[in-house]
Amino acid sequence: MGANKIERPLVSDPRILARFQQTQRGDADAEARKLAEAKTGDVRHAAGEKLEISSSARKVADMRSLVEAGRTRIEAEPEVRADRVAAAKRRLEAGVYTTVEARQRTAEQLSPVLQDLSRLLD
Repeated sequence: MGANKIERPLVSDPRILARFQQTQRGDADAEARKLAEAKTGDVRHAAGEKLEISSSARKVADMRSLVEAGRTRIEAEPEVRADRVAAAKRRLEAGVYTTVEARQRTAEQLSPVLQDLSRLLD
């Protein structure tokens, strides 16, 4: 008998078939467990070892998530409207944005973004 052939009587033996099916279920359970552990960053190996993801790696993952979220928001934004850009340029040239109130409003709107960036870079 060749190495790639399976004897027919072995396959029809219900005990061998049950053992094979049990092994297949165990493999599927192990894969599901590995996936769940990888999502939490707490992976235990058969020998009782533990793998932890560093804080730097978590920050990189957080940054990657933020970049993807930003890309999604940008893609959801409408096309650039030339009429609105032209109006903003006229207001800029007229000095509308150089007032203390305009600067304060801009700072308030940028503050949460800068805090998020600072948190990620710490």
